[in-house]
Amino acid sequence: MIKSPTRLYTAFSGIFLLLQGTSTLAFRLIPSLDEAFPALLSVTRMIPPHSIVHILTGIVALVVLFRGEERASFWFAAGFGIFYTGLAFFGMLTHVPTLLGLQPFDHPFHLVLGMLGLLAAGLEVYRSQNRKKASL
Repeated sequence: MIKSPTRLYTAFSGIFLLLQGTSTLAFRLIPSLDEAFPALLSVTRMIPPHSIVHILTGIVALVVLFRGEERASFWFAAGFGIFYTGLAFFGMLTHVPTLLGLQPFDHPFHLVLGMLGLLAAGLEVYRSQNRKKASL
């Protein structure tokens, strides 16, 4: 069982991004999938480079989760949280789609996922400080 907020965040992010990236890439590359369930791409409007970034980020998160130690999950949550929060604000302020074809729909998602990463990292720091105080 995952008891650490940063490990939980890393697991959730890794699984979600890997599933989301592989499904949207498969739907882009296999037209019959998109024809069978057109809502996925019509809602997300994902382009292959965006899907590939999600796949790679999901793989990194899962490698960190299964091969890294507690500290690695902390740095993933903090780093990814900062990146996604910044990406959300950049998109909301500039309305620039970037090379990844970001849509207005993406910005609130990035903000929520980014803030959750920062929250998980903050909770981990708080828990660590409380453990140190308790051991004194």
